[in-house]
Amino acid sequence: MSRSTTAVLLSALVLPGAGHLYLKHFPRGLALIAISLACLWVFVDRAMQQVSIVLDQVASEGAAVDVGRLSELVTQTSNGPGSLVVTVASLVLAGCWVIGIVDAYRIARNEQNRNALSRTPARQ
Repeated sequence: MSRSTTAVLLSALVLPGAGHLYLKHFPRGLALIAISLACLWVFVDRAMQQVSIVLDQVASEGAAVDVGRLSELVTQTSNGPGSLVVTVASLVLAGCWVIGIVDAYRIARNEQNRNALSRTPARQ
């Protein structure tokens, strides 16, 4: 498998920036990983807030909760003030993923082209 294919697969399937680390482009790779992990942290934090709110409401009602009521509570909490932050984090993560894939491919192809040129004998 070529280095460009490996770098693209790492960036696409593991985490944005993983392909850059494979190609030894550490600053870019670490920046993409940090931004992606921050976005994922926003998702987890928001989900934990929603779970806490829903559980508090379920506990305050005291009665048995059916699936319909639980679904209603989750819908109410997902439309709260944090939904814009989650939307922005989603867009940033998607952008990081696209940039990571395209840039890793571009870097690997440039390296392959430079290596091919350096192996080509000079014309006399």
